[in-house]
Amino acid sequence: MATSNFKSGVPKRSSDVPTRPNRSSLAQVKRKAPPRGGLHDQLVTVAAGSADGRLLNRRGVERKQRMLLLELMALLMIFAVLIGFTVQYLRFRVPLPEMLPGNVQLNYPPHYVFSMYGVDRPVSVAVSPVIDRIYVGEMDGNRMVKMFDFNGKLLGSFAPPRTGTPERSPVYLAVSQDGRVFVSDRAQHAIFVFDAEGGYLDTILSPSLTLSEYISKHTGGLPPGTTFAFNIFQENVYYQKPGEAEQTLPAPDLYDWAPLGLRIDNGNRLILTDVAEDHSFVQVFPDSVITSQSWIDFEPAQFKFGANGQQDEEMKFPNSAVVDSRGQFYVSDGNNSRISVWDIQGKFLFTFGRGTGDSAINLPRGMTVDEKDRLYIVDAVGQSVKVYDVSKDEVSFLFSFGTFGEGDGQFNFPNDIAVDNSGRLYIVDRENNRIQVWLY
Repeated sequence: MATSNFKSGVPKRSSDVPTRPNRSSLAQVKRKAPPRGGLHDQLVTVAAGSADGRLLNRRGVERKQRMLLLELMALLMIFAVLIGFTVQYLRFRVPLPEMLPGNVQLNYPPHYVFSMYGVDRPVSVAVSPVIDRIYVGEMDGNRMVKMFDFNGKLLGSFAPPRTGTPERSPVYLAVSQDGRVFVSDRAQHAIFVFDAEGGYLDTILSPSLTLSEYISKHTGGLPPGTTFAFNIFQENVYYQKPGEAEQTLPAPDLYDWAPLGLRIDNGNRLILTDVAEDHSFVQVFPDSVITSQSWIDFEPAQFKFGANGQQDEEMKFPNSAVVDSRGQFYVSDGNNSRISVWDIQGKFLFTFGRGTGDSAINLPRGMTVDEKDRLYIVDAVGQSVKVYDVSKDEVSFLFSFGTFGEGDGQFNFPNDIAVDNSGRLYIVDRENNRIQVWLY
């Protein structure tokens, strides 16, 4: 009988019956296995790449955080420096450090800040180098010298003793390095001297005589505490020594002079212009005279230059004389519509300002020079301030600022200018009854 293969009643073909592989078959299977780098290796590579990406992302975030931290520290340092500069300015009002290299020069006009009111047709302004005081001379109203602080608050006013309003006419002002205030008076033909608070000290009656000296010579001395006064429109000099009754002396002989412009230079010298009839010159009083505590022996060295006229070495009604860092003099030659320049010895050099264009000057009045040797000239008719660079042998025009009008930053017959230790400019705006403050 034939033999059959049965399982579960279903016959199988012999080819379907599993057989045990021999060694030769296993070797062939092994040789036919897929090579490395297949799906398994791809999965391993992806896993490794994901880990590296996370590491790189973490390092990038950390780097950004460090950069942000450094930027924040730099900003905090800049903010601290700015706070320090602000405190320095508010406490001491000295110029802030330059932010640009020393050889970089930027020349641009200042901007208007605010105005001080409470004056009647002001004609002059001066700033104290030692205390918070701005002094303004007015030609109308009570004709007083008024004191303001740096914020424009009116602090008080003063005038020469024994003078009424019609008998005085303060014009230009100057403040010495010890805070004394010098006031030229057109009506009195004299220079009155006051302390920082407006207390009367003395009168300069001529280039070689003070009121204290006159009284001392005629009364045998002038003890401390003596009060005195003289009004050119009165016949007598009044004085009162401590513990005595008031007494009088005959008025001194009038000297032929008319002091007008006043300035104190960096050497603490008093520089004045004399505009008496047929007079037009500049006179310089040395520092030793200005700083003296007593003027009962008033004999300043005579140093003056200029003459009346229209030629190169002449002037007509000079309003102001200032000095640059090299010691050169600049004189506002008002009625000749120009600025004349003189060397340190008073020798004439040249003139500038006449002509047409932006640099031309119509009627120069008050002037000042800042620490950068920029010369500021008030042009009363031009309704502006002209600024020149005088740091070199050749004067160069920089810019002008201001226009005619009544608004902020506009002028109506400006007459004088001063600069303080912080670089703020104070400009007399006469017909607008105010002092304008400008700042770079």
